[in-house]
Amino acid sequence: MDWATVSKTKDLEIVRAAVDQLDINERDQRGRTPLMLFITNRMPVEAIQMLLDKGTELEAEDKLGDTALKKAVKFKQVEAVKRLLQQGAELDSKHGILATAWNAARMDKAIADLLLETKGAVRLTLSTEEEEAVDDILYEESEGKRRKKISQLDLSVLLHAVVNGYNWDDGPEAMIAAFENPACATITLLDMYELMDADYWLEMDEEETTESEERKRWRMLAIQLKEKLADEWDRG
Repeated sequence: MDWATVSKTKDLEIVRAAVDQLDINERDQRGRTPLMLFITNRMPVEAIQMLLDKGTELEAEDKLGDTALKKAVKFKQVEAVKRLLQQGAELDSKHGILATAWNAARMDKAIADLLLETKGAVRLTLSTEEEEAVDDILYEESEGKRRKKISQLDLSVLLHAVVNGYNWDDGPEAMIAAFENPACATITLLDMYELMDADYWLEMDEEETTESEERKRWRMLAIQLKEKLADEWDRG
């Protein structure tokens, strides 16, 4: 009897025997625990619960740096996510928000919203009223009015949605307003850095930026983002 075989059976009696007889925290060559194998092989939640009841380690990381919770997220095992949370699985990461299960779940808003207690997380599912508020900003034709609306936002969830829905061909001014808003979350700034391709602007010769005021503004925003995010990257 071995975990590789057990993790592919649907016979709960075999699972029960394995949980009683084998090392529940054993690692395979890829650093995966039996709990991770059960999750990635989509074992019945009852089998996963047997390992949890036996006290299997929750925070072990495999060679990819994944915990059982991150595996459950990546394989969209919603019930496993819920059981792990009930068992006290750690939401935060010493490596920052980008290393959390919440960040891994962002493409699936329903799962991400189960992990909202993660430090630095932002709610991704918007109400109808919130969606209308975001659209009102994104489709505002007056640059001045759009900047003002962004500056007046006091909810990180709305700022996050605006940044992620922004048409970057519209220029830097709206995003500068978002950057300067105190309610802008770190994860939103990280997204902004990637979405605007900040590295491109940072690598640009200063002489090139003098060709237009817009280029100057983009490069200024890239520099400010890099400075503000330095501490977060140091943790990664």
